[in-house]
Amino acid sequence: MFGINQNEIVLFLLVFARISAALAVFPILGSNSVPLYTKIGLGLFLSFLIMPVVANTTLPQHLATAVIIFNVGKEVIVGLLMGFISTLLFAGIEIAGTLAGMQMGFGIVNVIDPQTQRQVSIISQFQILMVSMIFLIIDGHHFLLSGLNQSFEAIPPMAAHFRSVIFDINMKMTANIFVAAIKVGAPVIVALLLTSFALGLIARAVPQMNVFIVGLPLKVAIGLMALAFSLPFVTRLFEKMFIQFRVDFFTLIRAMSP
Repeated sequence: MFGINQNEIVLFLLVFARISAALAVFPILGSNSVPLYTKIGLGLFLSFLIMPVVANTTLPQHLATAVIIFNVGKEVIVGLLMGFISTLLFAGIEIAGTLAGMQMGFGIVNVIDPQTQRQVSIISQFQILMVSMIFLIIDGHHFLLSGLNQSFEAIPPMAAHFRSVIFDINMKMTANIFVAAIKVGAPVIVALLLTSFALGLIARAVPQMNVFIVGLPLKVAIGLMALAFSLPFVTRLFEKMFIQFRVDFFTLIRAMSP
């Protein structure tokens, strides 16, 4: 009636499955604070825009329902993998904030993260919000959408291959988040470690002083100052992390390409 055949409907369904799965996990775009209907609408809109990219894809005629469901599942996995490695970009920042918060005595001072609806350290929340703004400033969300579009050029619908190298890429990026966490949290952690060392010496030299009463506000003050002075360093480090993430993102896409 509208000049649309069955294969075009199946092709659109496969495109929408990959895009919606990626959008559900992407940082910021997949935040729980974004309404569900907004995500669905954005997924449908992007699917219509990307359809010309896959218009030349030829699907087998008269696909069985089981085959369609299987390939929709494959597209969902492709989208989730791209979204998963994107979230790792922020995971290291969250771990760094948690380590710094515990050193400052904020181990039980948690807030609700609007993106994940989980309780996180207040220092983690501050750093996540800061790097989220940096992510938007350097057009990280544009890169994710562009990468999603380019994934259809490298991996046409129903053509994804899941090789063992994909596991290696994810393991490498997961390991790197702990390295990033140490680098991001190092200024605060080192400053507070030296503070604890100094308080220990004072406690030995002046036993009459109650270092527990003096130490708590002192650690908070020094921790906040170290956090403020480390902000330019964290900004540059996150930009370098984003550059490496772009390389890993396209490496993952090439690993799944036919």
